[in-house]
Amino acid sequence: MFTRSALIATGVCVFLVCPFLYGQATGSLSGTVSDTTGSVISGAKVTVTAEAIGLTRAAMTDGAGHYLIPLLPVAHFAIRVELSGFQTAEDKDVRLQVDEHRELDFRLSPASVKETVEVTATEVAVETANPSLARSSPPSKSPNCH
Repeated sequence: MFTRSALIATGVCVFLVCPFLYGQATGSLSGTVSDTTGSVISGAKVTVTAEAIGLTRAAMTDGAGHYLIPLLPVAHFAIRVELSGFQTAEDKDVRLQVDEHRELDFRLSPASVKETVEVTATEVAVETANPSLARSSPPSKSPNCH
């Protein structure tokens, strides 16, 4: 029935074509970033890192405060959200499964304001050996005064 060459050709085709027939094993992370009052935050940077596999991906929130990071492999992720003027928010050890589309919302708190006041002054020399008070002599009267 099958010749040896037909059998070998079929085997080669199976090994070359089968990897392309499997479904994609990726997922995604999405969510909304807001502040403590519930207002959405646009322009926040969302960074997803999977240190075990050396993957880092980033996205920015849109005008509605929404972010989407698609095509992520199965892994444990750390998600970091940052924006100037706000404290950084982070969620660690987030496990993403095959074909999982996880939604994680973040709430950013305003950054604490630090103010530094620096006072500088010049030293004043104080005579510590003599306990008397020094006084300037009053101006002398000139002979032309009436």
